[in-house]
Amino acid sequence: MWATAAGTDRANVDDRATHVIHASLIRPVLFAGAEPPVVIVETCVVFALLFVVGIHVTTVAIAVFWLTVVHSTMVWVAKQEPQMTMLYVRSLSGRDFYVAHARAHTPTPAPHPAIPAWR
Repeated sequence: MWATAAGTDRANVDDRATHVIHASLIRPVLFAGAEPPVVIVETCVVFALLFVVGIHVTTVAIAVFWLTVVHSTMVWVAKQEPQMTMLYVRSLSGRDFYVAHARAHTPTPAPHPAIPAWR
């Protein structure tokens, strides 16, 4: 049993070094609560609505709808999984079904006759 100068026990103290991980290393990078690519697309859509289409009552209403409803939905998605949209985009490149196949160096099995040999 270890004792210090003050007389406290060190039996329960672990001698391994403890390292603090800064929160910025594990916290996801989000802009306005959503993923950065999503926020960039939202901003481009709103600017296109307002400045390309023109400032009308309809386009302003659509832009406000987009900024409130769509952005709120994307913030909710980012709270569930911070990389959900990137995961979804990556999943689009995969196929729905992969045909089963043997390994490259697996020996070919001997064929079985469909009609048994006559004895």
